[in-house]
Amino acid sequence: MATVVEVRNLSCEFGAVKVLEDVNMTVFTGDRIGVIGDNGSGKTTLLNIISGRTDELSYRGHVAVNAARVGILSQRTGEDNRDISVYDDYISVFSDLIALENEIADLEKALSEGGDAAALSEKIAKNYETFVAKGGLTYKSRVSGMLIGLGFEGISHLPVKSLSGGQKLRLALGKLLLESPELLLLDEPTNHLDTESIEFLEESLKSYRGTVLAVSHDRYFLDTVTTKTLLIEDGNGTLYNAPYTKYIPLREQDIEYKKRLYAKQQKEIAHINDVIATQRRWNQEHNYVTAENWQKKLDRMDVLEDPATYANDITINFETLERGGDEVLGVKGLAFGYGSPLFRNLSFDVRRGDRLVITGRNGGGKSTLLKLIYGLLTPDEGTIKLGAGITISYYSQDFAELNLAANPFEETFEAANYDYYNGGGLPKFRGITACRNALAAFGFTGDDVFKSNDLLSGGEKARLALLKLTYKKGNLLLLDEPTNHLDIRTCEILESAISNFKGTVICVSHDRYFVEKIKAKTLNLDGYTVSGSGMSEFVSGRDTLLSAGISGNRSQKEKSAESREAFLKAKEDRAAAKKLQKRIAALEAEIKAVEDGLSECSRILSDPALASDFELISENYAKHDELKKKLDDLELEYLEAIEISDNQDI
Repeated sequence: MATVVEVRNLSCEFGAVKVLEDVNMTVFTGDRIGVIGDNGSGKTTLLNIISGRTDELSYRGHVAVNAARVGILSQRTGEDNRDISVYDDYISVFSDLIALENEIADLEKALSEGGDAAALSEKIAKNYETFVAKGGLTYKSRVSGMLIGLGFEGISHLPVKSLSGGQKLRLALGKLLLESPELLLLDEPTNHLDTESIEFLEESLKSYRGTVLAVSHDRYFLDTVTTKTLLIEDGNGTLYNAPYTKYIPLREQDIEYKKRLYAKQQKEIAHINDVIATQRRWNQEHNYVTAENWQKKLDRMDVLEDPATYANDITINFETLERGGDEVLGVKGLAFGYGSPLFRNLSFDVRRGDRLVITGRNGGGKSTLLKLIYGLLTPDEGTIKLGAGITISYYSQDFAELNLAANPFEETFEAANYDYYNGGGLPKFRGITACRNALAAFGFTGDDVFKSNDLLSGGEKARLALLKLTYKKGNLLLLDEPTNHLDIRTCEILESAISNFKGTVICVSHDRYFVEKIKAKTLNLDGYTVSGSGMSEFVSGRDTLLSAGISGNRSQKEKSAESREAFLKAKEDRAAAKKLQKRIAALEAEIKAVEDGLSECSRILSDPALASDFELISENYAKHDELKKKLDDLELEYLEAIEISDNQDI
């Protein structure tokens, strides 16, 4: 396979902050790589460097791109303010085909007007062959399909500048898919897409013949589209030959391996330090030489990083002040619209402990329904009734609850002490230290806690909004697209927090992995009329399929044979390890005895009273040389045995 992207020793800093450090990666033709990592880890920076968008970047290293056309979907695409219509923007992708089509039409007109029939017919045939080969018969249907698939069918006449930021991102995504560059770089492509549009994108990428690098926190999308996973962590990149879900056990194995390697190295370092201390305590010349040799080994050692630092997770814990009733919410005959109805005759009930996800097309009223439940809007028709003792905590996808003029510390301090100052039943005062600790648990440290909220990234705003939510103590959580802007690790922590939450959750989400993990019911708002409960259990066969894919179709006999072979291998390994430990203990005793012998020789050779005993002095010189050689051999064997022992336990 040909190399499309080669990255060698890539490093990049923003000011004093290292973003990427010695990243190495090779991307081959046809690779579909999902790029994952924490917010701010350098994923977008990597895509920008590969795409050549380096005006604001200073980096070192080698980056080579072997692709005639590179397309990138940036999160900044929403700034597009052109006057061109949506349809004209899409059709412009095929300007060469349109020009050829017009040329054919002109030739046909000339032919009908009595021009040189032979020459014109030959040219028409040649142009038509080129037109067909380049997709001239299907380009208009491709444009129509893209408009429908990404939700622009009814608004394709509108100018690009009139679209919302999310619509502009969808527009740019569709244009890239129509252009079909050899290398496609996608930065969070599923943001602002509803489920149908995401599925359309996935199907489009399945048939795409080029190479894809996609930064995404949408784990279902990653599993569907990608075949490899690039983890950006602590500035480094590690490429796994598996999509997201299959990458997880590989990553866990890596961490466990590194933990064992780290523990063994720490044990070896401690032992070497003990040996050095012992040699120096014996205070003889040869002891100092031995100590220096061990110190040199220690100095040459490449000390490993503690794998415990990899798990610097935020902590999300939703608590409630009161249990509330079993009947949480009753919605009857609800209708609402902005001029035209979004939905009507909507009725459903929610009971304590339910996890309900509201789904449907973009613009179908999902976020509006949450605002109606929270009381920010008034229904056109119908009723919304909260149960006894039900209190609401609300998270909006546009972070409306954040004061952009404040900073994270001020925001947190106010939220943490709101009830203290307003008599809400929480007399506990949370001071500066408590608030700083809470912010640190959500990834805000140092001067970041005083950075203006309006300068925060989307991920930082999301984490700050979630931190504020933990102080609300409501027993009904209303969450509007809570996984947008979050990295995968934070999504997983949020899923765990929701699963452990004692109250009830109603959320809007297009994140299918998230919906599956929290075991939610779904309420689909598609269509203007939704009657009855509108609920259905969210069912997925992914876990079953993955399990089947891992276990395969091996017979019981084959499994038994493998088990017996593994048992015998483990038994042999244990016997060898036990034998090696006995040898290490014996070597330690021998080394101690030889060192004692050397000390005695040194005592005799340095005793003035024995200096005239030539025979004794001569004998101890010979014995000293013999013991010194033996000590060198024993120490070499001991070091080799220690190294073998370390590798056995890894």
